[in-house]
Amino acid sequence: MTNTRPNILATGTPFFCDLYHLTMAQAWFLDGKADEIKTSEAFFRKNPFGGSYLMCAGLGEFVQWLENWHFEKEDIDYLRQEKNADGSARFDERFLKFLDGQKLQLDIAAVPEGELVFPNEPVYSITGPTWQVDLVEAALLNAFNSQSLVATKASRMAYAASLDGKQRPLLEFGLRRGHEMGGFSETRAAFIGGATGTSNTAAAKHYGIPDSGTMAHSFVMSYEKEVDAFKAFMRGNPGNTTLLVDTYDTREGIKHAIEATKEVGLPLMGMRVDSGDLAYWAKEARKMIDAEGNNPLFANVKMVASNDLDEYLIENLLMVQKAPYDVLAAGTKLVTAYDTPALGGVFKTKQYMGRPCIKIAEGKTTIPGATNVVRIVRNGKFEGDIICKADETDLVQNDKLTRDATSYTLNSINGLKQTFKQGEQAYMVLQPVMQNGKVINPPELNLQKLQQRGKENLARLDLAYKRLANPHIYGVGLETNLYHTRQMLILNAQLGR
Repeated sequence: MTNTRPNILATGTPFFCDLYHLTMAQAWFLDGKADEIKTSEAFFRKNPFGGSYLMCAGLGEFVQWLENWHFEKEDIDYLRQEKNADGSARFDERFLKFLDGQKLQLDIAAVPEGELVFPNEPVYSITGPTWQVDLVEAALLNAFNSQSLVATKASRMAYAASLDGKQRPLLEFGLRRGHEMGGFSETRAAFIGGATGTSNTAAAKHYGIPDSGTMAHSFVMSYEKEVDAFKAFMRGNPGNTTLLVDTYDTREGIKHAIEATKEVGLPLMGMRVDSGDLAYWAKEARKMIDAEGNNPLFANVKMVASNDLDEYLIENLLMVQKAPYDVLAAGTKLVTAYDTPALGGVFKTKQYMGRPCIKIAEGKTTIPGATNVVRIVRNGKFEGDIICKADETDLVQNDKLTRDATSYTLNSINGLKQTFKQGEQAYMVLQPVMQNGKVINPPELNLQKLQQRGKENLARLDLAYKRLANPHIYGVGLETNLYHTRQMLILNAQLGR
C-alpha cells in the first residue's frame, strides 16, 4: 500500500478495471483465445432527466488514459501476490509473463464530445483481442457515464437560463458536493455542457477555463457588523465586489450592501442570494438598487442566484416568477446529476471473430454486429438517426446519402419505418479514434471548443426535443440490412439454432 493515490490518466494503469476483467483475461489466455478478435460497443437505454438526448463527454480523458496504458513491473508483482480464498495463487505465472510488455492493439471509433446521442445508439465501438477489449470497459464506462450525465445536466440548466432570450452565465459551484475528490471531471463535463465558469480553482487552472466566486457566510460572520464585512471585502477585492446578502436578515443585508458601497466608493458588481424566497428577494433587491437613481456606483449591479438550483427551478424563477436574475450558480444538483445519478451506460459484445452476436432479454435485446450511426440533417436541424452496419461506409459520401435509406424505428412514435432519400444531408456520428492501439484522430481537448460544439449541436435540435418536461422523442431506427439481420438472429434463437 502506498500513501499517494495514482494519477490514473498519467500512469495509464491497466488496473483501471474490475477484478473480473483480469480473471477473464487469464481464462481466455490459458484457453488459447486471447488473440481472438471481437467488437464490443457502449450505449445507453434511457435518456437521463426525463429528457430526449444525451450530450457526450469523457472521450478526451479516456483516450489520454489509453495513450499511457501499460503494465509496470509493480503491476505484475501485485498480481503475483494475489491469492484465492483457498490460499492458491490467483494468477498463473504463464499469464503474468504474457502480460509483461503488452501493448494495446485496439481499433476504436467513438462519438466526439459535445455531440448528441440517443438511446440504443453506439457511442463507442471497440475492436481487438478479446481480453484487451474487456480490460478497457470499466475505464470507458466510468468516463462516459459520469461526464455525459453532468454535461447533459449542464446543457439543460444553460438552456433554462436563456429561455426568455437573454443569455445568462451558468456558474458551476459544486466542488464541495461532488462525488469525485478534486471535482476535476465534474467541472470539465459541466463546462462542456454549457457552464461558463467554475468555483473550482484547481480545475480552472488545469483545464484553462474561467474561475468565478464571490464570498461565503463565514466571511460575514467573522465581523461584528455585516456592513463592516461588506466594506472589508470590497476593499480587499475591488474588482470583484459581488456581496452575499442573506447571512442574517436578507432585507437588512441588501441595505448593508448599498451602505457599504457608498462608504467605500467602489461600484457594486452584484448581490448574491443563497437562501429563502429567491424570486422575492431578487425583486426587492432590484427595487432598492433602482431607488439609488443614477448613482454610477449602482449602474451595473448583477443579481446572482444560488441554493440548489436545477433546470426546473431556473425555468420557474425566470419564466413564471420573472425574477430579475442575471447570473445562475448551480452546485449540488449539477455535479451530482441529482435526479438521475447514474446513466446506466453498458458495454456489450456485438461481434466475435467476424460473427454478429446478440443478447436476447426482455427490454434488453441488443443490436448485433459492429455499428455506426447516420444522422440526417434537414434545413439545418437533426431529422433522425439510422443505426447501420459499421462496414456500410459508402452510405454517406461528401456529407450526403448515396442511396435511399429505410430506417425501421426502435420506437413506435414515428411509425414503423421511414425512408430518407438519396442526396439528403447526412454524416456518420462515430468517428475513428484509434487503430491498432495508436491514436489516429486525437480528440479535441480544448474545453472552449468542446463547449462551442455542444452549443452548435443543441441549436440543430428542434425545440420540441429540448422541452424540459415531456419532450418529443427523437427518431432512431435500424437500417434495413441491420434490421433483417437482427430479426433473423432473434428467430434463430427462438428456434434453438
